[in-house]
Amino acid sequence: MNMRSLILASFIVLVFLVPTRAEQVVFNAYPLTRVTSSADSTSRESLTESKGNEYRVIITKEGNNYLWATRENRHLLHTISGAFHLFIDSRGGGYIKIFDLDLFPKSPRDQGPRYRYMEHMTMHLGSVTYWGAAERFEP
Repeated sequence: MNMRSLILASFIVLVFLVPTRAEQVVFNAYPLTRVTSSADSTSRESLTESKGNEYRVIITKEGNNYLWATRENRHLLHTISGAFHLFIDSRGGGYIKIFDLDLFPKSPRDQGPRYRYMEHMTMHLGSVTYWGAAERFEP
């Protein structure tokens, strides 16, 4: 292989292997509970660790944009209200609400992971809601 071919091959490898966008994971958690609901019924299910891992929620940040990585990279609008961070799907498919326990008075505070979350999605004429907790959140 001559030098020119080697340089061209190296360039091609760099173009395809180096990510073109800087993406940061800001939230990565798995749920402990799932509730499905429709006009006819509602059911609640405690999830095993492996089942919870299957329904994991991941939010990434690219520049100033938040993406719902585990839901087709949907664009999320981020707002803060007191101890709550709310990430809303700009297409109306759902939202993630993250609660920071450290911003809540110590006396009534639950023990356990610092962040509690609720992920709610509309599906057809019903909905699915997941509840879980995480130790890390970096908005």
